[in-house]
Amino acid sequence: MLIVGTDAAAVEIELTSGQLSCLDCQAKLRPWGHAIERDVRGPGAVIERRRPRRSICRSCATTHVLLAEDTLARRRDSAEVIGTALLGKAMGRGRRSIAAALGVHPSTVAGWLRRFALMAGAVREHFTRWAAVLGPGHGAFCPTGSAFTDAVEAIGVVGIVAVRRFGPRPVWSLASVLTGGGLLATRAHPYPPPV
Repeated sequence: MLIVGTDAAAVEIELTSGQLSCLDCQAKLRPWGHAIERDVRGPGAVIERRRPRRSICRSCATTHVLLAEDTLARRRDSAEVIGTALLGKAMGRGRRSIAAALGVHPSTVAGWLRRFALMAGAVREHFTRWAAVLGPGHGAFCPTGSAFTDAVEAIGVVGIVAVRRFGPRPVWSLASVLTGGGLLATRAHPYPPPV
């Protein structure tokens, strides 16, 4: 899986002109059909039908699904919706009130919160490294006593540092990019290291 921009036409141009590279061997990718069409629920419970593009490496023949940066791997809901739930939990709200505000079933929100809680230490560590890379002069984090809240804060700090350096960008899309779409991944430590 390769995280790409949200403009399908621009992604298609990048793919066909050889601007996208294989994650395994860095060779150029070429078009290779599409992945299964799926629904993505965005803010306001608006459902958008998407069919992600697939690519294949010219050298090693590895296939990659091109996942838009506003989504997460294996999740039906957009990164912004899931991020809003994580932020709500960090602010002390319960899963039922978060679910009601987002128009999502409480068990879905509970699953996100449970997965993020399991990954919170790795998430905090990963985003702390990114904050140091993107904004070396940025001050130290202030631990809150909650691994969950510290992880959400680390994502927010990277968002602030990235805005200062590169300009406005949705923080949860950035979180998707910096984790390779795996913010809520099931592997122990799926995140690509800072460059």
